[in-house]
Amino acid sequence: MKSLKIDNSQPVFEVKKGHNVFNQLAVKVDMNGVTDEQYFEWLDFVAEDAAKHINGVRFLEKEGVRENPPLNTAVYYDTKDYKLLPTGALLRTSCNKVTHAFCAFKMPENEHGNRLDRRHVFQDEKKKQIQEAPYSPESVKIVKDLLKDKELDQPGKYLFREFNISGEELEPAVLLFGNRSTFFVRIDEYDVLRCSLDRSRVMDYRKDINGERKAFFQEVEISIYPRIKKEISEDVRIIELIDYLVDSLKQRFSTKVIYDIKYQRAAEALGIE
Repeated sequence: MKSLKIDNSQPVFEVKKGHNVFNQLAVKVDMNGVTDEQYFEWLDFVAEDAAKHINGVRFLEKEGVRENPPLNTAVYYDTKDYKLLPTGALLRTSCNKVTHAFCAFKMPENEHGNRLDRRHVFQDEKKKQIQEAPYSPESVKIVKDLLKDKELDQPGKYLFREFNISGEELEPAVLLFGNRSTFFVRIDEYDVLRCSLDRSRVMDYRKDINGERKAFFQEVEISIYPRIKKEISEDVRIIELIDYLVDSLKQRFSTKVIYDIKYQRAAEALGIE
């Protein structure tokens, strides 16, 4: 595993004009073949055991996330010849019918496990349209119009700056339907981690728009809480806690840390080269 380090040279989360910035530190662990029952047995164990190793730790879950994990839908965009796919970067929309709809450009992970995520949050009718039909022609047009906007400081500008790829070159490539069961961890009553079991069903938008040949994979993501307070973000217990959780998962399930992003895992599962 990489030598993890929170990048405190800039805020972990920052609201800017046209987009928000999330400088995310996260580790992902492969959970293929692990049942929900096995995973939640592990979670109940570490919720008790972690405090024996790290002072001030407390685990929390929202009611119902085990039995009824919310559904998020992601639409991954790429060029006709999949220029983004091998880079580890992504451009996608993500939405939930109740909570959110945004478009994000996310950089590849750096040597310390951080990924810079710039996301434009949709509002009003555009938000409603994407929430109701995230990969409809109307929603795709909303995204493409955003990515070619010259005035707004939007994710497409950063995609072009980093990879010389224009938003006008992009079309939907992969659809991901993810059920996420999230738990949170506090240290000394500060929120420090937001973690989840992500169960992903994926389909090839370009060759299988009806989803007749879906693929499935799952992973646990151990991630820094987006709005972590500055006064706790440099506490060494945070990295100790991440290491503890990752090691515990690896030992319990004989699994491994993975570095491919969901878009790459989906493409592999669907046979997209």
